[in-house]
Formats: sequence, structure tokens, C-alpha cells
Amino acid sequence: MKIRWICAAVLCAAASLAQAAPAGKASVEKLFEVQNFDKMMGDAAKAAATAVSAQQSMPGVPAGKRQKVQNIINRYMGDYMREVNDPSTRAEIRRVAVEGVQKVYTQEEVDAMIAFYGSPTGRSIMAKMPQYMEATMSPMISVMQSKIQAFQQKNGGKIQREINQAVCGKNICN
Repeated sequence: MKIRWICAAVLCAAASLAQAAPAGKASVEKLFEVQNFDKMMGDAAKAAATAVSAQQSMPGVPAGKRQKVQNIINRYMGDYMREVNDPSTRAEIRRVAVEGVQKVYTQEEVDAMIAFYGSPTGRSIMAKMPQYMEATMSPMISVMQSKIQAFQQKNGGKIQREINQAVCGKNICN
């Protein structure tokens, strides 16, 4: 009787370990294929660059100079896009993404994602992702910027004084 309980416990432990198998690289690559990962990353980078360009409110820039400043920002965002789209950068992003999936998800979870994103519903969701990113990126950045500005106004001086106290032992470091 005692041996049966030990065998049952061993089998349960083995089954739970088998279910928690880490995702294999080939499976992650298959997931990226059904998700159209490279296009998704390109679309995300483009949406981020567009949002950054659109968020430049330029309150201190005279109205007559804003277009010139916007052109400068757009030029730098173009440089950013070229860098992000460089094959070595894309390969690095993909490597980091593969490693991240392998660290976070089990093989069972990756298999489930492959099945979902390979389905008509999953493909439809992925096809709509660029529109979703475009619709949400700029408003999210606006919310975050306003919260950061409010936080800095409320706490900036206090934070600086506390840091100065910790580093210099007084409110102002020389």
C-alpha cells in the first residue's frame, strides 16, 4: 500500500514537470511565424515613432517655427526607423524576444498560442494590431507625459533634496 502511494506521488510529480516543459526554440519560431512577428515589430516601431512625432506640443516654440521643428523631429524619427529596421537590430530584437518567450511560457502555452494565432480569429486579431497600436499609442503617451509632468511638479524638489541629503548630507550639493 505504501509503495502505491509513493508511485502515485512520483507519477503526479513527473506529470506536472512534463506539463511545465520550457518552450523549444523551434516552437517559438513557429509562434512568431503565425503571429507575423517581423511585421508586428515593424508596425510597433512605426506606431511609436509616429506617436512621438505627434506628441511634440512645442509650447515654447513660436507658431511660425513649429513646422521647422517638426521637420527636424521627423528627420530624427526617420533615422530611428532606419536603425530599428536594420537587419542586425531586427535579429537582436528577435533573439531577445525568443529568449523572453522561452523564459516566460511553457511548451504547452506556446502550442496554445500557435493554435490560437493560427486560427481565423487569431489571424484577424493580429491583422488589426497595427490599427490598435495606432489608435492607442499617442493617447497613452499623452496620459503618461501628463502624469510624469504632474509628478515632477509635485515631487521633483522633494526628491532632489532627499537625494542631496543622502549624497552630500545637505539640501544642496556643490
